[in-house]
Amino acid sequence: MEKEIEYKNIPLFEGISEENLTKLLYCINSFKREYEKGETIILEKDKVPYIGIVLSGSVHMLKNDIWGNSTLLSYVTEGELFGENFAVMKIPESSVTFQAASHTKVLFLAASKIIHTCENACSFHAQIAENMFNLLGQKSISFMNKIEIISKENIRGKLLAYISMLAQQQESKYVITPLSRTQLADYLSVNRSAMTRELSKMRDEGIIDFDRDTFIIK
Repeated sequence: MEKEIEYKNIPLFEGISEENLTKLLYCINSFKREYEKGETIILEKDKVPYIGIVLSGSVHMLKNDIWGNSTLLSYVTEGELFGENFAVMKIPESSVTFQAASHTKVLFLAASKIIHTCENACSFHAQIAENMFNLLGQKSISFMNKIEIISKENIRGKLLAYISMLAQQQESKYVITPLSRTQLADYLSVNRSAMTRELSKMRDEGIIDFDRDTFIIK
């Protein structure tokens, strides 16, 4: 089982002391839930009054079409938020499905308690609201990165753009992807077999190397 991230290392809680964090978690009606791999956390059309934080494991954002086909839009890993875009809307209804990609622990926070200052006007409320808007901005950049990746003309271009994004995020030439080969093909909107062949060609040409979930940039 994955080790659970410490609350003090969660970006949403940046700048909040451990003492105030204890008060905050009580004030914003926080609670934990665990999910098994493949279990639905939020279903499309569900009301989303809570923001989720992945404490361990990972969560996939999926979009289903009318024929039942599912597309991996994005993924959320340890310490990251999900559902916040919908929870802060006037009508907090999800337009996607969130599913546990592995055994996953989630901390839920009442969105209304974050975006509205409590009657005590606690200083940490202003801090968590500021943190959340910052993370919303980062999430927008993440979606723009996804658009840039899948807009590449061919599979190699998409792979290189994805690996480049990971390298910049992880600040390393040894980059780890949280996606399996099947999931990566879905994320890039390409055929898995064709993607696997292209990865082998790129390795033969000395552009990259790879071992399971790790890519090495040559």
